[in-house]
Amino acid sequence: MNKEIKKFLFLGSDREKNRFFEQAQSAGFIHFIDFRSQSTEEIPKEVHDVAAAIKILRGFPLDHQVSTSIEKPAETIVGQILSLQRKKEEAEEEERLLKNEIEKIYSLGHFSLEEIAEIEKIGKCRVQFFAIRSNSQEPIAESLLFLSSDNGLDYYMSIHSHFVSYEKMIEIQVEHSLDELTARRQAVQQQLYKVKHELKEAAKYNDYLHEVLIDYLNRYHLYDAQSYVKTVLGGAVFAVEGWVPQSQLSKLDSLLAQFETIFVEEIELEPEDIKPTYLENEGLSRLGEDLVHIYDTPSSTDKDPSNWVLYSFALFFAFIIGDAGYGLVYLCLALFLRYKFSDAKGEKKRFINLFIFLSTACVIWGTLLTSFFGMQIDYDNPIRKVSMGQWLAKKRMAYDIAHQDQAYKEIIEKYPQLANESDPNQFLAFVPPAQPEKGHVILNKLVDNSLFELALFIGVIHLILSLLRYSLRTFANVGWAIFLIGGYLHFSASLHLPSFMNTLFGVDLVKGGEVGLVLIWIGVATASLLSIFQNGWVGIFEPMNLIQIFADALSYLRLYALALAGAIVASTANGIAAGMSPIFAPFLIVGSHLINIVLSTMSGVIHGLRLNYLEWYRWSFEGGGKLFKPLKLLQKD
Repeated sequence: MNKEIKKFLFLGSDREKNRFFEQAQSAGFIHFIDFRSQSTEEIPKEVHDVAAAIKILRGFPLDHQVSTSIEKPAETIVGQILSLQRKKEEAEEEERLLKNEIEKIYSLGHFSLEEIAEIEKIGKCRVQFFAIRSNSQEPIAESLLFLSSDNGLDYYMSIHSHFVSYEKMIEIQVEHSLDELTARRQAVQQQLYKVKHELKEAAKYNDYLHEVLIDYLNRYHLYDAQSYVKTVLGGAVFAVEGWVPQSQLSKLDSLLAQFETIFVEEIELEPEDIKPTYLENEGLSRLGEDLVHIYDTPSSTDKDPSNWVLYSFALFFAFIIGDAGYGLVYLCLALFLRYKFSDAKGEKKRFINLFIFLSTACVIWGTLLTSFFGMQIDYDNPIRKVSMGQWLAKKRMAYDIAHQDQAYKEIIEKYPQLANESDPNQFLAFVPPAQPEKGHVILNKLVDNSLFELALFIGVIHLILSLLRYSLRTFANVGWAIFLIGGYLHFSASLHLPSFMNTLFGVDLVKGGEVGLVLIWIGVATASLLSIFQNGWVGIFEPMNLIQIFADALSYLRLYALALAGAIVASTANGIAAGMSPIFAPFLIVGSHLINIVLSTMSGVIHGLRLNYLEWYRWSFEGGGKLFKPLKLLQKD
């Protein structure tokens, strides 16, 4: 929930300033205001160094840890780690260069540069080495001595009384012999191994360095906050402004009771003030708040969208995954993480809880669709009684039979044996006698159509809620909500495709379409008039939002498209594996489903959040807020 924030002026004796800030940091509820246009304080070097040392140690096992260091001070440990890292990087670079140099002269063979120099001195000649492409058509001089071929190149040696060059041949300069380079590389590798071993040993200080980093940061934040003050009366009195949540005012009274010369007064907001956003959530709402901050911080005037984003994201993610088997895989992994990190706190714990929440949503949604690892549950299975897809298909089939519409006529024309049937269950259970491998063709088609419409229906509802949520702030939203309702009714009638409004709620298709057309015009007119009333002549451009509203609604069809793609991949993998040898089939099943899970997860996260952050936020989110950051003591999770 977005809580109200108040602005206060703190005045007090300079002799109590340090203790006041220390106690305020311990209490952790005051966001002090930096009056400076640009902060002049830089993060201390020791903070950078400790953070860099911790980052280096992440690449090593952190099994054994020491809680405190009685052997060496933190500065010494950090210095050693940074020094070792520099040596490691230098050794890795030298090893890379030596490797390249060895590869360059390896094909020339083993020889001593001293012997070459002796030959040149005694024979008064010049020894050179050349390389040329093996498939080159260039004639080779008879004076060249062939050495070897490797990696598509031929290598030659030249002995002349003077330096020579050959067209299209590359001269290879040899500064060190192969034996020298190999010996040096082995020495560097040993040095690199030793450095890595020492860094691995230093990893036992990881937890201790985290404690040191937190201590450094707390001291820095305290010092930085103290620099926000202004002094008056020759430095005898300090003044500082700060934000305090209204829900924390009782803590403010307790804090001030500890001081005799500290006074506080609520002050008016200045026109240039940007009130920070203070969100106060617990439980599932806190998980939604984490999702909200991925995209942006709400404005202080925004309504908290945490719950809206959480539950919408869970629905969209489950829709895209669309499989109870995949949901169980997620749930098992999530429960394992909870067991593995049973002492997790803060963000890590909330991430695991979010994972469990999404996994549960996937299991429930996949069960409603009766899909398990791409396999459809048999029609007579009792689980089918909870099938949402089958229930929607039955409603649609009952509507088609009652109205004898075009869809019904097409079914009877294709399957005349159903002409005397009036029970929708008989239609859904029908399997073509001549093509039994196709299964329940009518049921499958109706379920597919129902999920297509369900994605659009969810999108329309989601957008209408967004529009009405901020209708008191943007009056035109009421008109666009009416437009969406009208559009949903009218387009289904104009396309002669019954919608949920017809099959589930009994709205007449033709009359509903006529009412929908009226609602479309009423919606556009209402949005335009309300926009002009609220914004003046600029409101005449409001109808341009019609295209955006329409595009946003259609954007929700991605839910169906991505769910269908994942289902097709799973079903195809199962079909291929069914015709394979029992030896290889399990590998294909496991491998293909793992790949499909990864791809579906990426789609679910990206598009599940995108529909909230772009389509939904567009109509009920201002954003651009400044997060409430009180001076407080950091603690290790």
